[in-house]
Amino acid sequence: MSIVVSILIAVAVAIALVLGSRLWFDRVQKRAHAQRIGIEALDARRWREALDLLVQALEKDGYTQAAEVTGPSGMPLAERHLSRGNSRILLIYKHGTSCLIGPAALLDAERRRQEAEMDEVIVATLGSLDGDALAQAARMKVACLDGPSVWSKVRDVLDTATQEAVAAEAEALVERPRRLATIGASVLGFGIVVWGGNLDPSSIASLAAPESSPPIATPAPAAAATAEPSATPPAATPAADTPTAPQAMAAGSDEERRGALAKAITALPEVQRASWSSGSTMIVALRPRISIDRGMEATCSLTAAYPFLRDVRLQMETSGGTEVRWRRCA
Repeated sequence: MSIVVSILIAVAVAIALVLGSRLWFDRVQKRAHAQRIGIEALDARRWREALDLLVQALEKDGYTQAAEVTGPSGMPLAERHLSRGNSRILLIYKHGTSCLIGPAALLDAERRRQEAEMDEVIVATLGSLDGDALAQAARMKVACLDGPSVWSKVRDVLDTATQEAVAAEAEALVERPRRLATIGASVLGFGIVVWGGNLDPSSIASLAAPESSPPIATPAPAAAATAEPSATPPAATPAADTPTAPQAMAAGSDEERRGALAKAITALPEVQRASWSSGSTMIVALRPRISIDRGMEATCSLTAAYPFLRDVRLQMETSGGTEVRWRRCA
C-alpha cells in the first residue's frame, strides 16, 4: 500500500470516527440530558401548572379541555375532562418523578372513568410505568404517558427562557466529553492505519517537504529537557486562606459536607432558604426583591470555601416562585 493511499485512508477513518462521536453526543447524549433536566424542571413546578402545560400540549393532538375536576369538598383534583371528536376522555395526572404507576393505579383509573361516565382514560406521570402495568393498560385500552412521554409533548409549549435554560445545561454536560472524544477519535483513526498497515510515521513527514530541502535542525533532547523546567511556573501551593471550617468538613461524609453547604447558603442575607432536591441539585429560594443574578453572585461567592459547589446544579427561585432558573457557578 502506498503512503498516499494510507494517508487518505487514515483521514477517512478519522473523519468517520469524529463524525460518529459528535453524532453520538449531539443526538443521543445531549437529548438524554435535556430530557432528564426537563423532567426535573417540570417536577419543580406546582402540580397544577404542570398539568395545565400537559393539557395545552395535548391540544396539538386534537384534545380540547371540557372542564376541571373537583373533589367532594370543592378542592381541585389532578384530573381533567377532555374531548376529542365525539369521545369524552378523563385525564388523570400523577405529579413527581418518584411516582410509579402499577396495575392498582390503572384499576383505580378505570373505576374513576366509569364513575365519571367517560369514554376513555389517560394516565400521565412524570415518573415511570411498571412493566405489568403496560401489559394491563393494553388489555384495558388505557393510554399511559410516563416522564419521557410527557416531556416530549410539553417541551414545545414551555416558555422560551425555560427551553433555553434546559438546552444550555444539556450542552454544558456534553461539551467536555465531546471534545475529548473528538481528539481521541482523530488519534485512533490515524493510529489504525499507521500501526495496522506497518506505516513508518517519519515517511509521512517526508512527503510534506521537497526532496531538495535541507534537513531541519531539531533541538537536542537534552537542551529541551534543560530549558523546560525553567519555563514551567512553580507549582501552586494549596490556598492558605481557605476557611478552617470547610477544611474540617472535607474529612467528613458527603452528607455532612452537603449539610454544611446548605447551612452556609441559607445564612446569606440574599437567601431565604436552601435545600437539596437531589444528589446534584440544590433549590435556593431568594428573599423578596432579590434578583436571580444577585442571588447567584452571593451564592457563588462561597466556592472558595466550598469548592464542590461548582459541581452543584442550582435551582434559583425568586420570591414566590415567580421566576426559576438553573445555573452553575463558574
